[in-house]
Amino acid sequence: MNSRRALNIFLSILALFLVGTVVLLSSISYYLAIDPSAYLSELEVPYSNPPTQRWNASEHDQVEQIPRIIHQTWKTETLPDKYVNVSRDCREMMPDYEYMLWTDKSSRQFIEKHYPWFLDTYDNYPYVIQRADTIRYFVLHHYGGIYVDLDIGCLRPMDQLLVHPVILPKTIPVGVSNDLMFSAKGHPFMEQTIHNLATFDHSWILNYPTVMFSTGPMFVSIIYALYTSHNSRDIRILPKALYGKNAKDGEAPHSFFYHLYGSSWHAEDAGFIAFLRDKGKILMWIGL
Repeated sequence: MNSRRALNIFLSILALFLVGTVVLLSSISYYLAIDPSAYLSELEVPYSNPPTQRWNASEHDQVEQIPRIIHQTWKTETLPDKYVNVSRDCREMMPDYEYMLWTDKSSRQFIEKHYPWFLDTYDNYPYVIQRADTIRYFVLHHYGGIYVDLDIGCLRPMDQLLVHPVILPKTIPVGVSNDLMFSAKGHPFMEQTIHNLATFDHSWILNYPTVMFSTGPMFVSIIYALYTSHNSRDIRILPKALYGKNAKDGEAPHSFFYHLYGSSWHAEDAGFIAFLRDKGKILMWIGL
C-alpha cells in the first residue's frame, strides 16, 4: 500500500515537472519564432560557378555594410590541429579579409581597455565558454565583421552577405545561433546585446541552461526577439540552405559553410534537455 502511494506521488511529481517543461519549451518556441520575411533567399545571394568566385557589391549597385574582418577565438594563438586547415582555408579563400584571433589573454585585455564597465562580469563568469561567447559580441560591436566558430568551414566567399547590416543563422529547435554572426560596426542590435549581458547573468544550476540563457544562443535569440519587436527589421536570418548546419545530404548544395559537428563545451545535461524536448509530451501523458 505504501509503495503504491509512493509510486503515485512520484508519478504526480513527474507529471507536473513534464507539464512545466513542455509549457516552457512551447512558450519559448512561440516567443522566439522568426518572421519568414527575415530569411535570406538563395535568389538574393545567387550561386556562382565556380563557387569560389569573388563578388563586388559596387558592380551590383550595392554597398557593403559589414567590414571585411573575420573574428575567431581560442585559448591561445596555437589552434588545435583539427581546426588549423579549416581556419586557414577560409582565410585563403578571402585573402583581402583582415583576420583577428582572440585568445583568452587578448580578449580580457580588450574588455579591460574598451569596455571596463563589463570587466567584473566577464571575470566572474563560472564557465570559460561564457567568456568565449561574450567576446564575440563585443568585438563585433567595436570593429564589426564576421565571427566564425573554429568548427565552421567556408565553401563560398562571404562577399555577397556583407551588404546586410546584421546576419544571424537559424538554429534548431528554435531561435538563432551565435556560432556565426555578421554585424556592421556599432550596430544597435550589438549595442543592445552587450548591454543586456549583465541582466541575463544568472545561474540555472546546470552547465547547459546557464550558458545557453546567459551568453549563448538562447540569450541571443531572446535579444533578437526583443530587438525586432521594437525596431526596423534590418536583421536577416541565414536559413539552413545557406548556413548548412544540420542539413541532410543534398539539402544545402549552395551553402556558404560546412560544419564539423561535436559540442565541446556542454555537459550531458544538454542531452537530457533535448530528450525532454523530443519526448516530453509522451512522458507527460505516461505520468498523468
